[in-house]
Amino acid sequence: MKEATTRGVICLEDPETGVEYHLARIEYREREDETFSYVIEPNYSVISLLSPPLFQGIPGLNLDLKRKRYVRENRTPVFISERTPAENREDVRKLLDDADMDYLNPLEWLIRTATRYGGDSLFVRRPSEESGDVVVDMPSMEGGMREAAELLLRVIATGQNVRGDGFVVDDANRGAVHALLRALCLKGKKRKSAPCPSSEEKRGRGRRRKPVDEIRYEYAVVQFEKGLMTAEEAARKAGVSRATFFRRLKEAQ
Repeated sequence: MKEATTRGVICLEDPETGVEYHLARIEYREREDETFSYVIEPNYSVISLLSPPLFQGIPGLNLDLKRKRYVRENRTPVFISERTPAENREDVRKLLDDADMDYLNPLEWLIRTATRYGGDSLFVRRPSEESGDVVVDMPSMEGGMREAAELLLRVIATGQNVRGDGFVVDDANRGAVHALLRALCLKGKKRKSAPCPSSEEKRGRGRRRKPVDEIRYEYAVVQFEKGLMTAEEAARKAGVSRATFFRRLKEAQ
């Protein structure tokens, strides 16, 4: 029996970092006898990185069961039905024309349209052809270390493993690395959005401050705030005095 398959990835974007998380693969299989099925395969290693209110589950699935595959035979999953038009909807023809479609394939329509469901921040995109581990060469990466941290964060949020010179990010340490990289990215965005001091404020600050390695400093701040380093250890790691460490912390608040 002939069968047509449409594939997608259920995604979620973190509004604070702009990073896209790939939560599950989804397939829609249509058969010539008009039967159909949906298969959803959650990516638990990515789902475990998220918590409420950012992520509150995939509607219609009990993820606590930790099933490798959730199959719906001749039933449309809640995730699909609540965000796609019904076949008898009055304006369904216009919606299909806008998506350049001849007939209603719910998953394909969801992939093609920019419409978002108001109940959550989940959406579907077409899967990438890329697979396997991502190999990175840190010294040759364009931009600064903060840009490199954001790039790595985007990769591990898709569920792919990262390999570099002397390090590996996989399911064994994905959560810890994610927490560190996300904190670094948030710190960086916070600093970028801070207003620049006026010329008068600069003059009032006296002598020029000692330059600090921002990546080392941000790493030390994250470790200190998580209680993994004392203030003295964090200051030493950042290459500054204890007083300077606390002064910069206060300035960032």
